[in-house]
Amino acid sequence: MECEIIQGMIEENYKVDRDIYHLLKDEPFFALLSRQLDKRAVDSIPTAGMRYNSDRLQYEMIYNPKFMDGLSKTHKKWVIMHELYHASLGHCQHRTLEDLDRQTANMAMDLAINSLSNMHGNAPDFVLMPGRGMFERIQSMGQASEWYARRIEQEKSIDPDKFKGDGEGNGQFDDHSDFGQGGLSDEDQMGKQIADKKMEEAISKAANECDFGDGKGGEPKGWGSVSYEVKQKIQEAVRNRFKLSPKKVLASFIKASVAADKKTSVTKRNRRLPGKKFGRRTQHRANIAISIDQSGSVSDELLSKVFTWLSEFAKFATFTVVPFDHQVFEEKVYVWKKGEKRKKERVLYGGTCFNAPTEFVNKRNFDGHIVITDMMAPKPIRSKSQRMWLTDKYGSRCSYFKPVGERMLVLD
Repeated sequence: MECEIIQGMIEENYKVDRDIYHLLKDEPFFALLSRQLDKRAVDSIPTAGMRYNSDRLQYEMIYNPKFMDGLSKTHKKWVIMHELYHASLGHCQHRTLEDLDRQTANMAMDLAINSLSNMHGNAPDFVLMPGRGMFERIQSMGQASEWYARRIEQEKSIDPDKFKGDGEGNGQFDDHSDFGQGGLSDEDQMGKQIADKKMEEAISKAANECDFGDGKGGEPKGWGSVSYEVKQKIQEAVRNRFKLSPKKVLASFIKASVAADKKTSVTKRNRRLPGKKFGRRTQHRANIAISIDQSGSVSDELLSKVFTWLSEFAKFATFTVVPFDHQVFEEKVYVWKKGEKRKKERVLYGGTCFNAPTEFVNKRNFDGHIVITDMMAPKPIRSKSQRMWLTDKYGSRCSYFKPVGERMLVLD
């Protein structure tokens, strides 16, 4: 996965951002979505594709600059839109077609995109298209990938020799090798679900700006050439997929802190293996502050649930517990260890002030800050590290403020 991408990164003359700029003029949805995704030039694939980056826990667009540089301006734009359609329609997750063989699923997804009303007219000759080549008996345009998958399976039962191979050389030009969840470990599946959630947020942000503007007085961007039917599909897909449990949302926050804290060092030479080259070792451990509101409305049950989850995350993060009310009682601050059980202890009794734990964390080297609270205090000062608010339904309803640019996790 990512190791292949990193090893395949190359210097390039072609710059994809130049074509993103041209997209912005008449395809605002794709331009807005693309600006939120990383783009990487690689030589490990011959064309282009969407990949899951396991280090950054996100999807990214990858492309071979030699391939892109050889295309006309119209076809460059088409390829970028094709890849972003894979993201927008949920194909990267392979959810609806994961029971099918890989070749059928890959072809069906490409046919669904290439036959859209704003795609088939400008499509390069080398891509899959209903009504031509091996799909001459599949004439209908603009159908969903599930529909094309059923028709491809019917065609395979009639003439299986026509579909020999993996799809490459038959018009499937882009890389789908990293789509889906099959064969992943539990940890990798969780990481990919986090990437799914990030993609959902990126698509939602782009869609909202197309419909309503940027929230800062800007006019709605519109959807460009995207048809009303496809717009509805994208919006419906965003609503229905990528629903994460509170535990996975918390894991997302902590793993994002881990990514921010990565440090790489050169490993020592092994004297017993003098011919072995130097390597690199990456540390994946973050330092997270857990500030606990000392008010009585933060229940033992809520704390017990949270610390049960943290026990599972202790392998990639260190947690420092910070009790507070209107101040932090530093003598009671401690580093929590996996498996450690402590009774909830009220060490402070004053009114709540979120500035106190924020100032404590800002003065120290923390990568993330989780505040467990009933939200019954004014909005605090800005945190230097990423911050998450963790509360119950009552705290969510009666909060003194709504965090802007920060996540609030509500537990039952």
